[in-house]
Amino acid sequence: MTSPSDRIAARFGRAGVRHFEAATSPVLPEAAALARVDGLVLPLGVKPYFHTLLDEPAALREYAASTGTELDDAVQLSWARLGSDRAFDLCVTPDGDVRGVLIGYDEPERFVNSSAEAFAEGLLRLDLLLENIAGTDDPDEAFAAFEETEQALRAADPQSFADSENWWPLVLEDIRTTAGVEAFATFEFLTPAGEKQLVTRSGAICVHPEERTWSAMYAAGIEPEQVTRIHTELQACFMPGHYCALWLELMFPDSVLTHNAPYGDTAADRAEGIRRLREHADRTSGER
Repeated sequence: MTSPSDRIAARFGRAGVRHFEAATSPVLPEAAALARVDGLVLPLGVKPYFHTLLDEPAALREYAASTGTELDDAVQLSWARLGSDRAFDLCVTPDGDVRGVLIGYDEPERFVNSSAEAFAEGLLRLDLLLENIAGTDDPDEAFAAFEETEQALRAADPQSFADSENWWPLVLEDIRTTAGVEAFATFEFLTPAGEKQLVTRSGAICVHPEERTWSAMYAAGIEPEQVTRIHTELQACFMPGHYCALWLELMFPDSVLTHNAPYGDTAADRAEGIRRLREHADRTSGER
């Protein structure tokens, strides 16, 4: 059987992968972590959940310095960085496990995998799943592909599913939610003449409505400072690949954000938010 690195290289092509190497010196703080990823091959991207760049430092401490940020924990000085999920840096510890950390914020780490090899294999499975879902109009076929992928990920690394707030359960939850729940976002903005206008979009598989709405507005030439209010049916998220609560706050600091249903910090909270969203949609539909 071919290795995950060989299969990743075959799927993504020579120009679509990043090769990791051991540290140039064994005395560097991250030498033990980089030894864990020596020879590892990862795709440059499995959008929207993972991306990495060829020229990014593999040492987390060097990457943090290159972005002008400081590590919150001295332990992280010894970590190797694999890439990002749009907010959390996904890193390998000297013990070999993969963890996500949000540098500069008081957020708990997210456990990803027990090894970098398991993470690489998971990304390959994830990319195949997203391709299968995008390539079918049959919900049963998409569900079967999802179930098969989840079972394979669980079997390959049970520890990665030991907590519902670990990285992989959150990624699969996001795919399941965006595939099965219709939600909308509305942005209010001021035209150069001072008139208020609204733009509304729904989400799509692996695309949140906030992202889709702003993408359409940005393409139309609207600037962030023109946006005055943002309303979402589901509260802006903190999920891998999106982090809508974070980027909305950073991009539109003066806008008013409102929502119909909360989207909390636990799987149970988020399920309750979806239940309330569906209840509201059914009630609204019945009033028409």
